[in-house]
Amino acid sequence: MGLTVALCFNLGKDLVPRDDEPPDLHCELDSEKTVGAIADALTAAGHEVVLIEADHTAPAVLAEKHPDIVFNIAEGLIGESRESFIPAMCDAMGIPYTGSGVLALAVSLDKAMAKRIFAFEGVPTPPFKVIRPGDEIDAGDLEYPLFVKPLREGSSMGISERSRANNLEQLREQVLLIHQGYRQPALVEEFLSGREFTVGILGNGDDVEFLPIMEINFDAVPDDHNVYSRYFKAEWSSWNYYLCPAPLSDIERYRLQETALAAFRALDCRDFGRVDIRLDRRGQPCVLEINPIPGMSPGFSDYPRMAEVGGYSFAGLVNAVLDRSVQRWAQQRQRVHAKTG
Repeated sequence: MGLTVALCFNLGKDLVPRDDEPPDLHCELDSEKTVGAIADALTAAGHEVVLIEADHTAPAVLAEKHPDIVFNIAEGLIGESRESFIPAMCDAMGIPYTGSGVLALAVSLDKAMAKRIFAFEGVPTPPFKVIRPGDEIDAGDLEYPLFVKPLREGSSMGISERSRANNLEQLREQVLLIHQGYRQPALVEEFLSGREFTVGILGNGDDVEFLPIMEINFDAVPDDHNVYSRYFKAEWSSWNYYLCPAPLSDIERYRLQETALAAFRALDCRDFGRVDIRLDRRGQPCVLEINPIPGMSPGFSDYPRMAEVGGYSFAGLVNAVLDRSVQRWAQQRQRVHAKTG
């Protein structure tokens, strides 16, 4: 029997950066194509789909429709915890939803806060510091080269080849760019020179599935493009620039998967997610960041591309995420009834 599924999203088509804003300011928001593809996948599985733009009107629409479940891909529009907007509304109204909860989404968006939790939980991550507007700009105890990016952005926003700083002058230039362009603190971490991977996770608890690991093939691009930037994603989106499944030994694959799963569980992520990892000079996997709402653009975003290699159609992937979420909420209700019954 089909469900009434509210698909919550934020479209980027009507948001144009001002002249004093960076051109990639809204690139993490979804396209009509992506929203339509997810809606079609859910409809094909027999569900009734309600489209809800995740803006200030969303709470009233959710209250009126009160769907069986929300399929949440909303990145949010305003605030340092903007990705938590829809889950917070759903929690308040008692509506189940796909993916991670309020706390996981808020913490993961603040990369430094996530890294503090990783460090506490023993999940390897590069040494870092946060430089806020007005702070003295220096490397502190960190060793060059360093890598600079916005503290609270996704989709490689604010990341380019210039994000790698080899000296104090370059560090200051990039930190000021983040402060002035993105109006937020800069995260500065030691640059890792090893191979880069992204690991897709589907499921919960002991029922976790790993998608085929993807490696970013920096050998296929010019030597000065060794950063997985927004430019890289836009200019080199064909499979020539990615290796999936990544060429790994069984031990290497296991270490990457265990590191990714440790990060996923450290933040209490749910249903699906993607973990970006680089190797340090010793070959140790280190978590760069985690994305509990991975991009779902068909044929472009890393998560559905890895799933495709793993045998999922796009529709199959969308409904697998929904099914894992429905199962999780059902198990949660059973535990509550067991305690109160």
